[in-house]
Amino acid sequence: MKPVRVLVVDDSRFMVSLITSVLQKDPELEVVGFALDGRDAVDKARQLQPDVITMDVVMPRMDGLEATRAILAERSVPIVVFSAHTTRGADLTVEALQAGAVDCLAKPAGEISMSLDSVARELTEKVKGIGRQAALRNGAGGEAFGTTSWMSLPAVPTAPRPTGAPSVVLIGASTGGIQALQSLLPRFDSRVPFAVIVIQHFPEGFTSQLAARLGAICSLPVREAEPGQRLERASIVIAPGGKNLEITPALRLRLSDDEGPAVMRPSIDVTFRSAARALGQAALGVILTGMGRDGAQGAAELFRAGGRILVEDYRMSTAWGMPRAAYETGCYDAVLPLGQIAGSILRMSGLLS
Repeated sequence: MKPVRVLVVDDSRFMVSLITSVLQKDPELEVVGFALDGRDAVDKARQLQPDVITMDVVMPRMDGLEATRAILAERSVPIVVFSAHTTRGADLTVEALQAGAVDCLAKPAGEISMSLDSVARELTEKVKGIGRQAALRNGAGGEAFGTTSWMSLPAVPTAPRPTGAPSVVLIGASTGGIQALQSLLPRFDSRVPFAVIVIQHFPEGFTSQLAARLGAICSLPVREAEPGQRLERASIVIAPGGKNLEITPALRLRLSDDEGPAVMRPSIDVTFRSAARALGQAALGVILTGMGRDGAQGAAELFRAGGRILVEDYRMSTAWGMPRAAYETGCYDAVLPLGQIAGSILRMSGLLS
């Protein structure tokens, strides 16, 4: 396979050098150029036609948000935001994701010492995985996403599935998830009989801005989850970046730093497993776009406990890694395009015919 061609955008030549050094260590990645501000990024994206762009957001002349909008207006290319731990950086990151960037990563906090060792592996895997997904989708169509066996894997045989409205809807997402969430969540209004918990892979310190931005487009209140918070009908809570979120038998939220077997924090698996124990058939889980396998085992446990599981299909998914992993367990009730998921939940709740 050809290397994934990357354009690095950052207003610091030192950071450009560090990012380039990290990415070039992987033989499947090739840094084809760099830009030191947003205007330069727009020009370089047009000239070099990269497969993936890493985008700083706080830059002179044109910031990363405006550059993202300008680049995507001309050409669909995956953009990974690589932002500093600052309030403005977090605000611009969330806006860039809403504008079409597919994923984000926080630069190491404090002094950016002489390396990016703490995030090197994650940065490399994100860029490579996103580039490969885009190449497969653009070049090979649906078969690249395992659809040669589409519908050949039956759901796990179980007792009759539950009917009626769920009391809690859990939504797990990662790469491409912000755009999916802003399509899905505004469909829910004050009539819904359930609480919504969103587990979106997101950097620590950025989630409050995400909650605020989603709250601006949703009719339901959206807030970052707090320890001990009780789940309330017709509300949306966002799992904080860097924390795992669990539901207690008393339907309160528990936040922890305990990683256990989880790779990501927040971990979709951790939250879904807790819902299996605390809620069983009263819960409904949704696995949206994302790379990796987080959520598959948790969804399987929730399904076996009587809960319902919906999986986003490949046609609109930015990254069909997490949905595919959930699909391959056989533990699901339906595999649906993103545009049909909210309607399915509302029909279960008796709000649509």
